[in-house]
Parts: sequence; C-alpha cells; structure tokens
Amino acid sequence: MSQLLIQNGVCVTSASSFKADLLVEDGKIVQIAQKIEASAERVIDAQGRYVLPGGIDVHVHLPWPKGEHISQDDIRSGSRAAAFGGATTVIDFAIPDEEETLHDALEKKLQEARQNAWVDYSFHLNIRGDVRSRLAEIPPLTAAGFPSFKVFMAYEGFRVDDSDLLRIMETAAAAGGMVDVHAENGPLADALTAKLVEQGKTAPRDYAAARPEICEVEAIHRALAYQQVTGVRLHIHHVSTAAGAGLIAGARQEGRPVSGETCPHYLTLTNQDYEGDPLLAAAMVCAPSVKSLSDQQGLWQRLAQGELSVLATDHCPYSRRQKTQSLDHFPGIPGGIGGVELRLPLIFSAGVKTGRLSLERFVDAWATQPARLFGLYPRKGQIAIGSDADLAILEPDAVWTIRAEDLHMNTDCLPYEGWQVYGRLRAVTLRGEVLVENGNLLPEKPGGMLIPRRLN
Repeated sequence: MSQLLIQNGVCVTSASSFKADLLVEDGKIVQIAQKIEASAERVIDAQGRYVLPGGIDVHVHLPWPKGEHISQDDIRSGSRAAAFGGATTVIDFAIPDEEETLHDALEKKLQEARQNAWVDYSFHLNIRGDVRSRLAEIPPLTAAGFPSFKVFMAYEGFRVDDSDLLRIMETAAAAGGMVDVHAENGPLADALTAKLVEQGKTAPRDYAAARPEICEVEAIHRALAYQQVTGVRLHIHHVSTAAGAGLIAGARQEGRPVSGETCPHYLTLTNQDYEGDPLLAAAMVCAPSVKSLSDQQGLWQRLAQGELSVLATDHCPYSRRQKTQSLDHFPGIPGGIGGVELRLPLIFSAGVKTGRLSLERFVDAWATQPARLFGLYPRKGQIAIGSDADLAILEPDAVWTIRAEDLHMNTDCLPYEGWQVYGRLRAVTLRGEVLVENGNLLPEKPGGMLIPRRLN
C-alpha cells in the first residue's frame, strides 16, 4: 500500500478553506483531519501553502491538427505543460477527417494518449462534414464514456448548418449526452474579413474588427434557442463578451441545463492590446477575438457569480515563426494562444489577489464545476475522502515573471511575456503520485489514464 501524507496546508474547496492534513493511500484521499499521525512513505510539508484540487482543463487542443498550421503542443508536450500548471486532467478533441468516423478519430487519439499523456485525460468528439452519417455514433460513444460532442458554428469546413445543429442536439439529448459549441457566426466573420481585405486593412491590429461582439452574441442566442427546443445539455466554449455571458446567465436562471466557460486571455487582455506592438497583436489572434475592457469586466462579474461556470484555456499555441510569417495579412495568422500552464497564475493574480474572485470560487471554476459538468465528479475536482488524490500545492505569495523560455508549453510566442504574477506551484500530485515538485517532473515516463465520463 503506497501512502502520501500532506501536512499543515490550507485545503481549499469550492465551499470553504480550512487547515488540515491529508492522508492518501493507493491514489485516493482516505483521511482529512486537523492532525494526522501516520508514518507514510512520503510526507510533504505544506505549511503556508494552499492545497487545491488538481485543475481540470476541459478545452485543450493537443494539437489543433487541421489547416495550413498545426499547433505546437501534442498530447505528450501539452500534458507535460498541464502538469507544471497544476492541471491533472485535460479534455482534448477527437476531430475526424472528412471521410472518417468519430470512432476511428477517437481511436487514433486514444492510441497516442495511452503512451504519452502525463496527466489524466478524455476527449470531446467533434462533429463535422456529413453530419447525418455520424448521428448514429452519438449514443454508443456516450454510453462508452465520451458524452460530449463539439460543434463549430464558424470556420469553413468545420461549421454545421442550423438544421444539422438541431439534429445533433436532438440526438445527444436522447442519448443523455451534451453538445458543446464554438459560438460565432461564421458567415458574418468571413464576410467582415473579406471586406477588410478589400479595404487593405489586414494588419494584426485590424483583426478585432473581423470578429466583433455581434458574431458571438448572435451565435450564442441561436444555440440557446435550439437548446430550448431540444432540452439538450449545452456548453458554450470560450465566451468573450459580456452580452454573451448575460444570455447564458439568463438561460441558467430559467433552470435550463446550460453552462459557459471563459479563458485567461479574455480576462487579462483587451482589444486595445491589438493596437500596439504587431507581434503582441499577432500573439493575441484567436477566435473569438479578445474584446473590450467593458466585456472583460462583465466576464469577471459573471465568473465571480458562478454564471460562467468554467475557467478553461482553449490551449492552442503556435511558434513566433508561425505567428509572424503573415504579419501584414491577419487572415494568414493562425489563431490560438498557449495557456494550459498559465491558467492558475494568471487568474490567481488577476482574480484572487485583486479581490475580483474568491479563492473558493476560483477552485470551483478551476476544478469542481468542470468535473461536475463533464462527468468527472466526484472522482475528480474536489478534496474529499474517496476522491482521486489529484492535488496542486500553491505558494500564494511567490512572485515570478512569465518567460516563454522558462515554461514547458511548446511556444516562444506568448501575449503574457514579461508579466509578473503571483502563485508558484510547489508540488502537483496525480492519483497520489508526486508528479511535479519544485519545478521538476518526477516520473520517468507518462502515467496519465483515460477517465470514462458519465453525466450526472
């Protein structure tokens, strides 16, 4: 029997914070008490530190595999970066080729993850192409522990039309699954981009005008309308607008099974940042685009109130070379930002340390709500007897400077370069095994596991 004892830390859950010791046996938390007297194989002194549930990032691309540019982190490098960022479970995407079944796309991802994932994992299934031929796969995949189905409302070659979106929602609802959407009006974004190109407005600073607020707000409104008809569980990825977050909050107040997430870049950057250094603007190219300060403030408010349930990253890093080879033509700049290693320090600094977000609500959005919504709870997402001992031990007052060269994400192009942040992770455990300690990865080989999911 392997044992780990964590002493003297302040345990933080979504409900409360309290000083306690934790005893772990065979990967599970078996005792929580003010003082535990045990001779464990391994003891960690967490005096002056927070003990958090391991983070759950429900939105990572490892990699984004389509188009001219492939993002830089695969499952091995991206899950390693996740571990250093305190995320002990990630949900990636299985994206089929045009003629490929969802099952075959999933099996490819599973084969890669079995040998390469440093943290625990699952996958969303992306439905694209010939939608009707893929509807029959939704019930068996849901039953097999993959109950979430991603749909794009933007991007030529990925987006589905409204009638197919309705069919997907109906089928997922009947199967007990959920639909998660990239909510942007793709034809509108394409038309606005074409107009800007015609006008010669193609610098990175012009990018925000190609994907304004209305692109997201209209798409969220439409997705919510179809959800109301079908009753499906609906999750809106990467919400960037205050108005969009307000629509989600309204649906939740009606008691509908709707949730939303936002990401660190929408909470720490604004569209004014596109106006300066072209390299920073290129690093910020992502979809949805980063919006106004007013939008950012609205997102913080909805996140603090729990109306935006989840804090995810949409991790999709590119290299400086990829981001700058079309610096005078923003349609050629790949969209995506690396974040899986920085979710904790960015939001702890900009949210918890500033008083925008309580520590407990941070933990709720960082781990507990992702686990509840995506079928990982109660095994994941909490500090409780019987749960997996996935833990992140944080030194809250440690100050450090973000430098891409010091991180483990496979990118040299970050919009946060040079930022000073609070919060250093001193240890991360995965099912009771010390995964990261004082900046070092301890296991000799990856040991992440597939976690089947069941929606509650």
